[in-house]
Amino acid sequence: MRKLWFILIAALFLTACAPRYNAALLSSIEGRWMCDVQRYTFETQQDIQAELDGRLSGNGVSAEQYRAFKDDLTKQQHLRDEVKAAYIQQCGT
Repeated sequence: MRKLWFILIAALFLTACAPRYNAALLSSIEGRWMCDVQRYTFETQQDIQAELDGRLSGNGVSAEQYRAFKDDLTKQQHLRDEVKAAYIQQCGT
């Protein structure tokens, strides 16, 4: 029983420490990014990362918030649906 309490407390602590983010904003950024990255030509992989970093910082999003959002995409269907909608709106397909 004591182990269970420890696990629950640790899980709550980790959840409370996760970076908060604006899901609608990040879904929009991600959807547009998925579309644009297919259209652009980049010289190096670093150029791709620089473009993404610029988009994030230009929208006031930290790397930690973006990573948390990307992690949540694997767990939350509604986030994937929002990204898909933004992608369709940007790419028109």
